[in-house]
Amino acid sequence: MSVSRNNPPMNRYTVLVAALLFVSGGYVTAQAAPITVQARLVLGTSKEEKGKMGVPAAIKKKLARVFKWKHYYELNSKRMNIADAATKSAKLSRAASIKVNNKKNGKVAVSLFSKGKMLVQKTQNLKPGSHMVLAGSTASDSAWFIVLSKSK
Repeated sequence: MSVSRNNPPMNRYTVLVAALLFVSGGYVTAQAAPITVQARLVLGTSKEEKGKMGVPAAIKKKLARVFKWKHYYELNSKRMNIADAATKSAKLSRAASIKVNNKKNGKVAVSLFSKGKMLVQKTQNLKPGSHMVLAGSTASDSAWFIVLSKSK
């Protein structure tokens, strides 16, 4: 691009603005998009428990393929809107809480805590319709899970 000698300050200004727009456009595409994550606290047990809400069929199917429990109940659920590169926390029970970080390229990093002590950290590409499962055990014949899913 040539700069006219008749009006150099104006043309330099135009080139500078064009360069800034080009550079900032590249920056915006490198950022992660805001996401909405549904975090569910799920109880897996062999005993049927009246009055408790069952989990959606897709979650039950996923859990039943891997774990031995016959029944899966949703004890609590939190919807989290997480901005680009931000971290949000949610308390799902007296003991269980999570921290979810929205990373680039559709990935989320999750830290699971029980009674304030970190149990596990996991990073996964979380697409709409897929699930991330984190598990814990109880003293009784049951288990609890944190199931995360991404809303569209």
